[in-house]
Amino acid sequence: MTILAANNWATNAELIEDVARLYIDDAALVLDVTYGLGKWWTRYHPRCLLAHDLFTLDGVDFRKLPEADATVDIVAFDPPYVSMGGRATSTIPGMTGRYGMLDAPRTPADLRAYIADGLAQCARVTRGLVIVKCQDYISSGTYQPATNWVIEDAATVGLDILDRFEHVTRPRPQPPGRRQVHARRNLSTLFVLEK
Repeated sequence: MTILAANNWATNAELIEDVARLYIDDAALVLDVTYGLGKWWTRYHPRCLLAHDLFTLDGVDFRKLPEADATVDIVAFDPPYVSMGGRATSTIPGMTGRYGMLDAPRTPADLRAYIADGLAQCARVTRGLVIVKCQDYISSGTYQPATNWVIEDAATVGLDILDRFEHVTRPRPQPPGRRQVHARRNLSTLFVLEK
């Protein structure tokens, strides 16, 4: 089976299954610091999985992990990756709770700092890899290059890019009555980072 760098995986579960084929050994201790209600582990499930989640599991904030330095093989990090300035105007019902965005920062600068703090903790506790999901997005009419920020912020904590996956999806329809001024974001990025 050929694993592609860009694909239209039906869900994150299919994406993670392919990532696992390449990067997650059966004996690896995997720490998911943003476990939540997502689908990451519904098709492939690590044999040794520890999980934290601020809202749905144990109240652990990914910016303050209890694990000691260099104690896990792989850290899975799926933070909120769109700043939610206008939460009340979201076109996706229940989006903030379903995607772990209840406390996500409202501005792009604050979101970048939030994710960078999480990356620093992921880098601290791993002795191998960090798998992180992110996405470029539009906020208040301005393009936000969040994938670039993740690359830059990962480098500052000693993480290098080992691989990059582009999860291409079908975009939701443009909200009625709004003029399109940027290309619709129909992909998210998963980086495999190495310490």
